[in-house]
Amino acid sequence: MPVLVLNSSLQPLSVIPERRLIVLLSKQKVTFVDDKVRQLIEESIHSRRLDLERPVIVQLLANVRIPRMALHPTRANILLRDEDTCQYCGKHSRELTLDHVIPRSRGGTSTWENLVASCRACNGKKGNRLLKEIGMHLLHQPRPLTQEYAGVFLLRYPRLREAYEEFLLSAQGHSHHHAYSHLSSHSQVSKGA
Repeated sequence: MPVLVLNSSLQPLSVIPERRLIVLLSKQKVTFVDDKVRQLIEESIHSRRLDLERPVIVQLLANVRIPRMALHPTRANILLRDEDTCQYCGKHSRELTLDHVIPRSRGGTSTWENLVASCRACNGKKGNRLLKEIGMHLLHQPRPLTQEYAGVFLLRYPRLREAYEEFLLSAQGHSHHHAYSHLSSHSQVSKGA
């Protein structure tokens, strides 16, 4: 059961394991955003079995200042941005490679705008040619992940992300929804985690 930790300002900070939640609770550093989940966790702690299926979101009682962090176009970040989907044919796979849209042999660099996830077949077909030379097209124009560090990790946890978005909509109305809506342009999350 992953646990989402929010700053007191409702900004997502991290996803922590159950054991860390117990430590934060014992030190009275967090509060639950959902009373039903709080009750379930308290019952689980008393029975010494923490096995919730439901996403858990807690909020720090004191605000923590998090500096912005530049995200680099690493393989993991490119695959995250492209949702493990070939940007040429749309094949969803964990077995993707990275492709330079403008090949390195033609002066292409390893930047957010020039790297995309690609299946082996499309990468082989494209080779060191430009897209227009072989009639291939990108599904999406590659862009950098520009979110603050805190929000990016939620792309890896669809159920927590969905629970967080529901929490923002129900608890805060639409006034805080903007704090997280910028991720939806990068990810159409499927149900389940």
